[in-house]
Amino acid sequence: MTRWTALMIAAATALTQPALAQTSDGVPGDRVVVPLPDVSGLSDDAAQALAHDLAQMTVITAECPEHDVSGPEFQLMAGTTDALTERLGLDPVSYDRDYVRPAFSVMSEADACDRLGPQVPEMIARLEGMGGSTQPVTPGLAEAAAAEAAADADTGTDAPAQ
Repeated sequence: MTRWTALMIAAATALTQPALAQTSDGVPGDRVVVPLPDVSGLSDDAAQALAHDLAQMTVITAECPEHDVSGPEFQLMAGTTDALTERLGLDPVSYDRDYVRPAFSVMSEADACDRLGPQVPEMIARLEGMGGSTQPVTPGLAEAAAAEAAADADTGTDAPAQ
């Protein structure tokens, strides 16, 4: 199996697994959770352009070891991609055809890593500028603290200082 085939299978599987998508209250397992930018207000053209750019940067980070990203940075990119595919109403086949395959086509250019790799930090900064973050959050932490405070208020005790 080629790397391309394996990546396509993984991408199609990930896009068809809504239960594994990041939600506001976290995800199953030990997947890193980061705040994602709100893409709901983007125009169709802006959402499509961002999806194209993210697909290209994802390929660069996967294929160019010198431009690898951290777990939280990857999750910011992947989670935003998930949000964009939902926002644009893309199924896995359409996303693969319209975004992933064109993104992989740049790898046939000998200078792709050197030329496009420096754009990866710019993409991370762009997503952070839109409200995303690479700072992991603990899902449910605020809700757990509120529930504990409410329980303490009901019993008339103070929550221990932390």
